[in-house]
Amino acid sequence: MKGHSLTIHTVANFFTSHLSPHTSKLSLVFRLSFLILFFFASLSAAFAQMEEADTTLLVEIDSILAEYEKMEQQRKVEEVIKAYNENQLEREMSFKTDGALHLVRGLLLTWTDHSYILRNARFKHHGDAVNWTGYAVGGIPMVANWALKSAGVKSRSKTERMLTANAMALGISFGTSEILKRTVREGRPDQSNINSFPSGHTSFAFVSATILSREYGYLSPWITIGSYTTAASTELLRIHHNKHWMNDLYMGAGIGVMSTNLAYFLTDKIFGADAINKPELRRRDVERLIKFNDKPSGFTFVSGTEIGDRVIRFDDARIKTGASFSAGADIAYFITQNVAAEFITRVVDAQAKVFDTPTIFTGGHLNLYHFDLGAKMSWPYALGKRISTRAFAGVRHMNGDSLTDGTKSYTIHNETKFELGAGITYDCLDTQNYAWGFTIDYYHTFSHYLKNRYSISSSWKILF
Repeated sequence: MKGHSLTIHTVANFFTSHLSPHTSKLSLVFRLSFLILFFFASLSAAFAQMEEADTTLLVEIDSILAEYEKMEQQRKVEEVIKAYNENQLEREMSFKTDGALHLVRGLLLTWTDHSYILRNARFKHHGDAVNWTGYAVGGIPMVANWALKSAGVKSRSKTERMLTANAMALGISFGTSEILKRTVREGRPDQSNINSFPSGHTSFAFVSATILSREYGYLSPWITIGSYTTAASTELLRIHHNKHWMNDLYMGAGIGVMSTNLAYFLTDKIFGADAINKPELRRRDVERLIKFNDKPSGFTFVSGTEIGDRVIRFDDARIKTGASFSAGADIAYFITQNVAAEFITRVVDAQAKVFDTPTIFTGGHLNLYHFDLGAKMSWPYALGKRISTRAFAGVRHMNGDSLTDGTKSYTIHNETKFELGAGITYDCLDTQNYAWGFTIDYYHTFSHYLKNRYSISSSWKILF
């Protein structure tokens, strides 16, 4: 402002000092014109400075608004993450029902296989030592759980929650199993006693597996897969050693999982959220969600039962199988979001008995092995959920057996035959780093034995 006052004062002196009675009219006009030009020039300069100042202010305002929008977006993101974490904590403290499917299968097989179970047959007795084998395998996840805790690895539960829930889960599962054993009084395949229903070993194995999955499954999906693989191995050992029927195993698995979930639910009612190391959203959770909805290539572990054709006919008798134990793995590679190539494997253990004769025969086992290549069409119909159909072809190898009453025998020979199949799969992304679901497959084998079979399995998938 000081510079502008000086300039105006100088111009004013210029006009006043040179104005006199003798000044010519032309000179006066010239000076007035100059004054007018100077006025408009000064006015333009003032507006230019105002425009420059306004523009700078607008830039500053834009910068402030951008920063505000960035902060607002960050706040919204933080709110979403907070809501997700609160939701996961709520889910952690809720009563989970993921073991109910095992119970339903066990009850259905108890009803459908009732006449098969009652048919007399002497399965081989492997001795009581196999009981400890089943407990040793089934207890591996429990030992691993407390080993990790002792090593200082952060679990989902603080010590008081883990200790209370573990003890309560073992108590509920053991008590439930014993009550049912003493009430139902079902005979074992090896006729060693009448405590077959349900399987206490399987119940213990699934308590152990569920505890490890709930406590440390968030660290790696292989922990969950490994824990349930050992539980399924316990099932396979119990049926292979002729200690249980298939319905016993499913009931035991359901009791184990549901007892553990109930124990955690009741424990949380006692200690509340303070006894939980709260779940938090991680970057890899978001990346896994994106991958699952784009190209979910991965490894899937499955465990279930195979049903369908159960009868092998001879001239004077039939050999029938019960519901079969089935386990295996699928490897899928997605070429596009909707198309994948698959390698499918299954191992099946089917107990066999002779019918239509009054003689009591020895019981046997038929082992089926499926190896197939397939193509899958898959659709992500909701965030974190996919439904798929597939067709496959390959071979089925069967290890036969010979069933005898001491004088007469019926032999089913080993064979390897071509097979075709089709199925559907459902996958749902879980917060424990894996996707769970189920598979239903149909197999047609070009064989004289057990041509048309159906596989119904639970599944756990790890993304590559």
